[in-house]
Amino acid sequence: MSTVIGNPDDETPKDTPEQEPEPDTEPDTEEEPVESEPEPESEEPEEPEEPEPAPEPAPEPEPAAERREAPEPEPDPEERKRTRRRTIASVGVSLLVLAGIAAAMPFTPMMPVHGVNVDGNAALTPEQVEELTGIVPETPMGRVDVRAAAEGVAANPWVKSATVKRDWPSSIQVDVEEYTAVAFVALEDGAHLIDAEGKDFLVADPPPGAMELVGPGIEDEEGKRAAVEIAASISEKARGQVEALDARGPYEYVLRLREGRTVVWGAAEDNANKALALESVLQMEGTEFNISNPELVTSR
Repeated sequence: MSTVIGNPDDETPKDTPEQEPEPDTEPDTEEEPVESEPEPESEEPEEPEEPEPAPEPAPEPEPAAERREAPEPEPDPEERKRTRRRTIASVGVSLLVLAGIAAAMPFTPMMPVHGVNVDGNAALTPEQVEELTGIVPETPMGRVDVRAAAEGVAANPWVKSATVKRDWPSSIQVDVEEYTAVAFVALEDGAHLIDAEGKDFLVADPPPGAMELVGPGIEDEEGKRAAVEIAASISEKARGQVEALDARGPYEYVLRLREGRTVVWGAAEDNANKALALESVLQMEGTEFNISNPELVTSR
């Protein structure tokens, strides 16, 4: 083997045959032509989105002293008093106006009398009592003179007392207390009606239940008063069956019943029990009875 010594720069490179590529070991396959996709148009690069800023932390609550607003200045005490006085005065004026209207209404045609109610009457009819009051229908309620109306009713001899008052909003109430005639005495001028207290209050036709007093015993006041006490002790129903009370003397009073029967009363004492005995006698058969002792009634 020989060694060539020389300048490497002077050495001329020899042509060397090009090496052929090694055949692919994989079997030949038909390659389909691949169409190259068109390159997308160049787009402007999108700017990267800026990240959202992180939420700011909630502010710490201010101290109570810093949150409190400055207090409003207090109103002037004098101005406050003046305002209160004006309010009170305004309310007072309004109330006075309303009170004035309310007080005036009863005296106007807006509140007229629509009726008169009567209680306690017996001998007099409601129409007679209403006429005695002198009250004209549709008169304003406030203009009704109730005192004059009561005096007008009491002026009637049947009336013992009378009360008249307004029954708001549109009525008048009349309460009457009448005399009750329990007996009468027939005199030349007519029948004198007598009440339970012995008052001779009226000369008129005797009403049902009034017992006639006869006999010499009624000529003096004491005998007459005793006869009235007997008559007053007897019930109204029983008095209706008595024709007359004969006062024969201070200790002898006799009842003359209808149908001719008689009942000896005796003296004017224990009248309540004798009146009860009379109720029983009226249911009994007989013509003469004696109840001078109410516990031992006799008849014949």
